[in-house]
Amino acid sequence: RESVGLSIKNALVVIDEAHNVPEALRGISSCKLSLPVAEAALSQLNAYSKRYSGRLAGRNVFYLGQLRRILVAMIKYLKRPPKMPRRSEEGAEEAEEDGTKGVTEMMAAVDLMFAL
Repeated sequence: RESVGLSIKNALVVIDEAHNVPEALRGISSCKLSLPVAEAALSQLNAYSKRYSGRLAGRNVFYLGQLRRILVAMIKYLKRPPKMPRRSEEGAEEAEEDGTKGVTEMMAAVDLMFAL
């Protein structure tokens, strides 16, 4: 709104297709972490650490180590054997949004950290 100079102060906002609002709000406050993304992040972190570790202060090297441990734990968690896939009412496995079959597990960030 700000970039186009639109102000909705003291305005009444009418939303058409309001049945889509809850899903849109869930999408705003969530993210999806996949094994390839976590592995790529670890690879990039290792490359960064290797290239710049000589220039970084000790505490920054320590922080990079913490990030590395978190990523390794996430990768281990994502590689664990999956729970049984969800089944639809007809008994067929449900496909993910990208068309692949698999298990999607929703959890809060704090629950993920305790699960690691």
